[in-house]
Amino acid sequence: MATRYPASLSRIARTGRVSSKVLSCCTAVLLCPLTIALLAGCGDSSKKSAGTQAQAAPPLENGNQAVAQGQAQAQAPEGPRQPFGKPAPAPNEAEAPAVDPNLNPHDVFEVTATMSTFERVDGPEGPASVDKFDAVFPAKGSDSSDFELTETPQEKPTTRFASPPMTAETQTARQSEKPTSKRRSSAKSSDKNKADKDKLDTAADKSEGDSKKSLPSGFRVISESGYSPVGWPLRIRSKIDRAEMALVTGGAVTVGHDGDPPESSPQITVVLDSFYMDVAEVTLARYERYRKQMTEEHGRRAVPEPENVKSPPDFPVLGVTLKQAEFYCHWAQKDLPTEAEWERAARGEQAFAHPWGNGRAIWSQARKPNTITAVKSFGTDVSPYGIYDLAGNAREWCSDRWSETAFADAQKGSQNPLRNWKGPRNAPADVHVVKGNGPGWDAWYRAGLNGTQHHPNVGFRCVLRLSEKN
Repeated sequence: MATRYPASLSRIARTGRVSSKVLSCCTAVLLCPLTIALLAGCGDSSKKSAGTQAQAAPPLENGNQAVAQGQAQAQAPEGPRQPFGKPAPAPNEAEAPAVDPNLNPHDVFEVTATMSTFERVDGPEGPASVDKFDAVFPAKGSDSSDFELTETPQEKPTTRFASPPMTAETQTARQSEKPTSKRRSSAKSSDKNKADKDKLDTAADKSEGDSKKSLPSGFRVISESGYSPVGWPLRIRSKIDRAEMALVTGGAVTVGHDGDPPESSPQITVVLDSFYMDVAEVTLARYERYRKQMTEEHGRRAVPEPENVKSPPDFPVLGVTLKQAEFYCHWAQKDLPTEAEWERAARGEQAFAHPWGNGRAIWSQARKPNTITAVKSFGTDVSPYGIYDLAGNAREWCSDRWSETAFADAQKGSQNPLRNWKGPRNAPADVHVVKGNGPGWDAWYRAGLNGTQHHPNVGFRCVLRLSEKN
């Protein structure tokens, strides 16, 4: 009876490429279960035959090769499927090279083959690099834990006023000091604040004086107002009475007027140094501050009340005697103006007839001589130097003694121009010059009043004379 092989084995037999031994083994598997042990040997032989068949297969054409590759991929065993929605894992990366167990991990100076090397290039004056850096490698095997601080670096002070470093002796001395009480009286605190402010003002004045001309210690510069061509600031402020002052340039000054009234003639020329004058008349507020300080220093009623004590604080102080006006000026480190200084401030370099020029007065409201208002109420009553109320408002004391022939006597007694003229010396000492509120608002108008008496319409303003000649 003929042996019948399965279909798969029949195909293998028809190829003619499998040995009869293989067919016998396969038949034994089908016929008898006891021949399982022989199957392993047949498998090895079949693998060898398959390898031989793959080597002996002829090369395929381009088209047949693509078909064969597709069949091979279809017949390739499938790997484990990934869950839906998760990407397939990336192929294993190359493993990192192993670390040499003999290498010290703290050795930061070891030069390996993977590090870039540097070559030193010497020039005529050293290493030929931009910043002339020179790398020096320590000995091999040096450990980063071997560094020691051999010298304490000196810290640079961060500010100009940095305190010196604290030593053990200084610390001991400070600890031994007794703590001071934080409670202080209001008067001492006020004095300390005033002293600190004066120090700051002095420092500011000194910094201004480095490039400009310096002022006395009792005054500070209003820098935003600018400077004159000769270097003096155009505006300053007193640290004592807080009054703003304007620069009045010196030079040849015209004083008086040729013609009527006779006491104002003849016209003379006086050479003056530059000076500062209060922009406004001394007000009741400033005079009251002065009175308060004098009372604290010298006792009750050191300075009597002025005549218009009940007027608004921005009105000019009135009814003070010449001596009272001089005492105030000395307290503020200033002086009363001379008649020549007063006319220079009112008439300017062009020697105008009025502070605003040679035209008639134009007021914003009704105004008559001896009309008293708050200072700087009339914007047109201002001189070329920016000084207010030289034509109207309060009449003002001058330091000159009064004489009806003062100008004529001065012109006869001197062949050269008068310099910083202060009025006649042989005139009565009690009567002094008063300026302002003249007929037609003329700046050359002058009058004489007894300086020991209180006059209800007379006030004053101060000047600061400069020691340097200009």
